Amino acid sequence: MNLLTISGVSLTYHSKTNETLALDNLSFDVKDGEFVSIVGPSGCGKTTILSLASGLIKPTSGEIFVADTKVTRPSSKIGYMFQRDNLFEWLTIQKNVLLGLEILHKKNKQTEAYAYELIKKYGLNSFEKHYPAELSGGMRQRVALIRTLASRPEILLLDEPCSALDYQTRLVVQEDIWSIIRQEKKTALLVTHDISEAISMSDKIIVLTSRPGRVKTIIDLNFDKSLSPFERRKQPEFSKYFDMVWRELI
Repeated sequence: MNLLTISGVSLTYHSKTNETLALDNLSFDVKDGEFVSIVGPSGCGKTTILSLASGLIKPTSGEIFVADTKVTRPSSKIGYMFQRDNLFEWLTIQKNVLLGLEILHKKNKQTEAYAYELIKKYGLNSFEKHYPAELSGGMRQRVALIRTLASRPEILLLDEPCSALDYQTRLVVQEDIWSIIRQEKKTALLVTHDISEAISMSDKIIVLTSRPGRVKTIIDLNFDKSLSPFERRKQPEFSKYFDMVWRELI
């Protein structure tokens, strides 16, 4: 079943003096349980796609659906994880995790219990009274992901969540994100500039053209589903997929 459907979507930005076609007749889908990555040249509209899918902005033409519901505005069905963790430094980890529920007016005994369950399940229970400045960059991203999951979204939108991290931490966080999303049986759409990241984490990769962004090709990745991102990097087909994506981008 398609959980996210983007059908014939175009977006034109208007200013006082001109207009810019950012996306042109974009169509693709993300199936329930899939992890899909979007790669493409800088400025091709990758992050714009996440803004459209989340309902933060509306397309000039075309339609977007989550399951059978047309996206017209932000919805709790969609969780959005940004490049930076956006944790509030003056709030404890526990309060940061619960903040999304408060904003959505979904905080109650049941949702709080689920949030605490996630905190404990993913190794943050001994840090729940700490403040963000006391955590490593990788742990902060784990908090941000748990905060997003606490509202039980149907699909996660990930906007380069590892880009601000050093290389070693990035590998650890990729493992974290992939593992948590798999365990929670969530559907994810990731935007990234990192080809290796896309290959190591995804079920398929959507390659976009330069602006205006169009779907150039879709590459299905046939790794053993049980392999973690780090384990995928050691597989002989990893370099083959890297070459395939690279050739589409140059």
